[in-house]
Amino acid sequence: MLDAAEQLFREGGSDALTVEAIIERAGTSTGAFYARFGSRRGLFVAMHERFLLAFESSLRETAEAALVAGSLSQALHVFVDGVVSTVRRHRDTLHFHVIQNAHDLDMRAQGNQLTQGMFLLIEKIVDVHSLESGGVDAGKIDMLGRVLYGLTLELMMFDDEEVTGRAITHEQMVDRFTEMLLGYLTQK
Repeated sequence: MLDAAEQLFREGGSDALTVEAIIERAGTSTGAFYARFGSRRGLFVAMHERFLLAFESSLRETAEAALVAGSLSQALHVFVDGVVSTVRRHRDTLHFHVIQNAHDLDMRAQGNQLTQGMFLLIEKIVDVHSLESGGVDAGKIDMLGRVLYGLTLELMMFDDEEVTGRAITHEQMVDRFTEMLLGYLTQK
């Protein structure tokens, strides 16, 4: 049923997520739907949890690649590229869960855990790659995470040319954002 719900969502957004449509697409019964989810909200919670697992898994893979990169610059580039790619790949679903479910305190708390986990990954990546330079101030790492989170929200909410009126390629965004972050982290 979750697969059916996600297909319907991709095809028609949240308005397509009716109990009847999910039951029909999944080839199941109303009783089976309510036994599994309890309500439409229960479906949203299950979709949210499934999405968070996929999103977190992608970010962890990206972080693992960044941790073995040769330098802080390379590590940031790998991580920024992974974050941008992940957000773009899951843009509609991310938007749905962040905006549509922002009022749900349980789902919001789960999303906050993911965000805080992303901050810990950033801290670990920067710490691993900045030991040779004497480390980076924790306040700078916190701001780096906040700026990267802001980029995530921008990518989720807007098409590239909507923000400034100019289009930017994936590569340009990753290169320029990495350069900006590296400059901030290494400035004395």
